[in-house]
Amino acid sequence: MGNDPDYSAQNASAARRPQLSLWDSICLIVGIIIGASIYQAPPEIFRSSGSAEMGMLAWIVGGIVSMIGALCYAELASCYRTSGGDYTYLTKAYGPKVGFIFAWAELSVIRTGGSIAFMAYVFANYAEQFHNLGPNSKLIYAVGGILSLTFINAVGLKPGRLVQNSLTTANILGLGSLCLIGFVWFFWPAAGGGGNGVIAPNAGGCNFEVSLALTMVLVFYAYGGWNEAAFIASEVQNPKRNIRRALILGTMLVTVIYIGVNLAYLAALGYSGVCNSQAVAGDMFALPFGEPGRKAISALVMISALGSVNGLLFTGMRLYGTFGSDHKFFTWLAGRGDRPHVAYGALFAQAAFSLLLISVVELATHWRQLLAAIAPHLNLAVPHNFHTSGGIYKLVTCTAPVFWIFFLLTGCSLFLLRIKEPERQRPFRVPFYPVLPLFFCGACAFMLWRSGMYALEQEPAEAFIVGLLMLIGIPLCFLSARATRKAQQETSDEN
Repeated sequence: MGNDPDYSAQNASAARRPQLSLWDSICLIVGIIIGASIYQAPPEIFRSSGSAEMGMLAWIVGGIVSMIGALCYAELASCYRTSGGDYTYLTKAYGPKVGFIFAWAELSVIRTGGSIAFMAYVFANYAEQFHNLGPNSKLIYAVGGILSLTFINAVGLKPGRLVQNSLTTANILGLGSLCLIGFVWFFWPAAGGGGNGVIAPNAGGCNFEVSLALTMVLVFYAYGGWNEAAFIASEVQNPKRNIRRALILGTMLVTVIYIGVNLAYLAALGYSGVCNSQAVAGDMFALPFGEPGRKAISALVMISALGSVNGLLFTGMRLYGTFGSDHKFFTWLAGRGDRPHVAYGALFAQAAFSLLLISVVELATHWRQLLAAIAPHLNLAVPHNFHTSGGIYKLVTCTAPVFWIFFLLTGCSLFLLRIKEPERQRPFRVPFYPVLPLFFCGACAFMLWRSGMYALEQEPAEAFIVGLLMLIGIPLCFLSARATRKAQQETSDEN
């Protein structure tokens, strides 16, 4: 049972009638990708790139690599139309243990910490600007955002889908207005734009350390999430065409939006203005609208962050539901037969782990002080600022290497599955095979190396916590395998 994830596609997804249109799927991808990075990352990306031209080139390269990755996932998703996504591909290619560790990593670290918890904090940061709820304001908003969207998705497929489409549509319109304002300032200097119609290549005041590696790490993080359509493959109408269309069109739309928005930033503020900005979108909106403009952009970031959280909850529920169908120890994650679109165990498990990781961040000052006090007795040295917390961003940084490990394995699974199952029907094949998949795997290996080195050098405490959570998955894997074998034996004895 645990050795072939296709059975779970038949059992867990048979009752699921395809209800998601192409637009639903595109909204899901776009909503997840466009979180908060496009509003916060550009200044750091342009500073580390060294020039406007190199910064824009980085955004373009990120879009190209993401498009190639989308083509690879389009082949896999159209070939294996389950709700397991990467879990299914990894299990088929490497065996159930690798698939198990991936699902555990998603539940304990990647999706819950590096994505859901992070986006909830971004929402909380901007919500606090509208109304401060006191000393625990950010925590209240972050927890409230996760729980509210969790309960909305628990109601059923339709409410979650409507919320996702509404948030994504509002986000696209808002980003479109960013592009419009930027280009008006560029082509109409009399309006008083900071760029004055010129995108300076390297204006004064931008003498920052150039790091191509850091630039690409930030760019690829901004593009993260385009693969999420793979988790709804069993619920998409006309899946042979719409799965690949959603992956490719959604990624292409985000690439166009990102390039347009960054050009608008440069056009309105100039290269120096972008590099020195602490809130680049707010500074640009403040040009024509003043302080109300900053409020408007804060609302847009909140919408974007909530859209990303909702999309991650929506697709994650399907991943863990499929995982639970394969592993007896985690059957509680799978959805009930009468409500196959809502896996309550998976949905609330995501929320629980996200809240746990938020608690790790909130209590960081306390546990760091405790570790700093214990370290001398173990002959260990800690940095002088070890007792301070860097916030949710540190946890995100340390989950990135885990994310890229499995991204690389999934890219390699395309080659393995073509070899292992050459006769399997593939409605879509990656063009220019094997060149494009090899390029994608190379990009994943580079990101794994850079993000891993950064996590170990800069954030050892959080890296330890992430590593510990991953190690917990190893005994759980063996316990689950034993429980699955026992269930199979009991079924065999009954027959």
